Amino acid sequence: MPVDGEHPDHEDEAEMLPDEAAVIAERADSLDELDDDDYLTTDEVADSLGIDLDD
Repeated sequence: MPVDGEHPDHEDEAEMLPDEAAVIAERADSLDELDDDDYLTTDEVADSLGIDLDD
């Protein structure tokens, strides 16, 4: 257990809210169903957000 002002090195899954755990488990299966073409590259996302990665 951390002392006041200290932070633990990792998140404890037991401290995760029940709805967070359910959403993560629910979405994990849908990630497996995606085709590689459904994923965007960092450059594609940056372009869609108007971010110039060359700066």
